[in-house]
Amino acid sequence: MNWIERFFVRAKHWQLFLLFVVVFDVAHFPIIGNLTAALKTPEGSAVTLLLTEFATAMAGWGFILWLWSLGSFLNSIVPIELRPKRKLFLFAVVCLAACVPASMALFQSIDSKLFVAAILLPFLALFCLFYSLYFVGKNLAMAETGKPATYVDWAGPAMLLWFCLIGVWLIQPRINRLYAEKGSTGSAAQATAI
Repeated sequence: MNWIERFFVRAKHWQLFLLFVVVFDVAHFPIIGNLTAALKTPEGSAVTLLLTEFATAMAGWGFILWLWSLGSFLNSIVPIELRPKRKLFLFAVVCLAACVPASMALFQSIDSKLFVAAILLPFLALFCLFYSLYFVGKNLAMAETGKPATYVDWAGPAMLLWFCLIGVWLIQPRINRLYAEKGSTGSAAQATAI
C-alpha cells in the first residue's frame, strides 16, 4: 500500500469531507476574483475558463484517488475466493482520470472531426464511474461479511460513494474500522498496489 492509499484509507471522515470541500471551493476562489476581468476582456475570460477547468479537474481527481484507494485496499482484504479481478477497475480509474481533462479540452474545441469523440467520451466516463462505484461497493460488502455480495449488499455503499459529500460520513468510518481490524494483520500491507 503506497502513501496515497494509506492517506485515504486511514483518514477520518471529517478530514476527507474538508479535503473535498476545500479542494473544490478554495480552488474556485481565484475564479470568482477573475470574473470581473473576464467580463471586460477576452483574455480575462480565457484565464477564468482555464482556472475553472483546473480547479474542477483537481476536485475530480481527488474523488478518483479516494475511489482508487478504497478499491485497492478493500480488494486486498476480501477473501481470495471471492476477490474480483482488478484489471477492469484499474482501467476504469485510469480512464476516469484521463477523461476529466480530455472532456474539458474536447468541449472547448469546436471541431466537427472531434464531435463523435466529444459525444462518446462522457458515456465512457460514465461507464467507468459506475463500474468503479460498483467495484468499491461490492468489495466493501464482501470485506465486511466475508460472503458473496448481492445487489442489496453493494448498492447502498455505491450510492453513498456517488454522493461523496454525504457518503464520506458513512463509508469512511467503515473503512477505518476495516483498516484497524484487517489492515494491521499484514494482508493489506502485502498486497500489491494497483
